[in-house]
Amino acid sequence: MAEHPSELPEVPGFRAWREFRKLGAGGWGEVYAGLDPDSDELRAVKFTKGPFGETDAQSSRLFRRELEIAQALKHPNVVRAYRVGEHLGRPYLVMEYCSQGSLTDRVVRDGPLPVEEAVALTVDVLDGLAYAHQAPLTTLDARGEKVTAHGIVHRDLKPPNILLTPGTDGAVRAKIADFGLAKAYAAVGLAVITVTGEKQGTPGFMPQAQALDYKHVGPGADVWSATASLYFSLTGRAPRDLPRGGDVWRALLRSPVVPVQDRGIPVPPALAALVDSTLGADRSLPSMTAAQLRDALLTVL
Repeated sequence: MAEHPSELPEVPGFRAWREFRKLGAGGWGEVYAGLDPDSDELRAVKFTKGPFGETDAQSSRLFRRELEIAQALKHPNVVRAYRVGEHLGRPYLVMEYCSQGSLTDRVVRDGPLPVEEAVALTVDVLDGLAYAHQAPLTTLDARGEKVTAHGIVHRDLKPPNILLTPGTDGAVRAKIADFGLAKAYAAVGLAVITVTGEKQGTPGFMPQAQALDYKHVGPGADVWSATASLYFSLTGRAPRDLPRGGDVWRALLRSPVVPVQDRGIPVPPALAALVDSTLGADRSLPSMTAAQLRDALLTVL
């Protein structure tokens, strides 16, 4: 049995979890997993980063509110969020555990995916996006009263938060993780991107339109990022060749997308044309919805 991590010596409730262990860390925080005593099932727990101490209670409330809104999402291709908590000012999220890691893990380990599998996983992602972009969600208006909003934009879709797990038929299925996190950080002023100001996000899988106006980005940004993730599945590369040093955000705004067939990996011409045309809407964002792109992908194969 794994030892309880020393980094979390006093997390309420987690001492009761069996086999509680650290899985990894990323831009949003650290991820742990263990057997949840409430369900006796394996769950993942994400502890988020951010200055949410006792002196910043308002930011913490705003952050948790956005996570709780996203918690209402229930779809086979969205990682289920079971509950939101807080420890020492750090919000955490108890989530569905996906046993086969991320799309990044898979491609780094095995190389570019076969075309049929890459498209099938992307169809899963687009199904999840189509649902989330239209889902009725309860939120609070400026007066603190409950209202129903329709749809949520992910804002940071990329291969590391496309998680893989066996489906009921035994086939590998893709699920989108971290819905609500980008918006939660934006709500407390930690993720607003401007050309000259503080920048957060993942430039390799972000359209230029999102880098220019992060706060008001719409569902088209997620469609672009889903296509960029498909590009990665097919080639093992991000759509742009960005420098490792220097101002990567300025480079994003100046660097064109490399046509998918220029990566030297065989891709059917019709699929390559669809990928390239979708990613070509870099500053205007794709006109297709997630559902329309899903249907187009199923047509080209």
